[in-house]
Amino acid sequence: MARFENQKQDVNTELVYLNAIILDVLTLNSEKIKSKHINIKFEAEKDYYVHSDNFLVITILRNIISNAIKYTESKGEVSILLFKQNGKTSCKISDNGIGIAKEDLENIFNPFFRSNSTEHPEIKGTGLGLSIVKRITDLLDIKFKIESKIDVGTSVILVFNEEEKTL
Repeated sequence: MARFENQKQDVNTELVYLNAIILDVLTLNSEKIKSKHINIKFEAEKDYYVHSDNFLVITILRNIISNAIKYTESKGEVSILLFKQNGKTSCKISDNGIGIAKEDLENIFNPFFRSNSTEHPEIKGTGLGLSIVKRITDLLDIKFKIESKIDVGTSVILVFNEEEKTL
């Protein structure tokens, strides 16, 4: 992450196929999905492409989807939706997992901060993932919004700041 920080010239902009990245991330997490019996819903009415840095977009989606799976209890559900809104491509990732306390939402982007870590010691992590995601979304000018409620779940919305590209 350090090499990209404040150096937009190092960002490798190319056509990024979001549908394929999401399917790849789900495949990478397939063992955990199966072992926890998580229902995955992936909806995209067409192929979605954006101009961005492929490696960094993979890093963002891998982290957010992995978190959704990690924090969803057995037999829970993770929903991923690609859609167009106001001419921009958006991705919404939702789970019905343990959620994040309202008072912790403002701290989750701080490195090493872990919400609910004392109540759920079985869930491992460093607390770095969302701080890295936040820095990358800022670098790539991707709007990143997170909403959550304890015992209800979490939703992350990514809005790619460009007009949608169709092929």
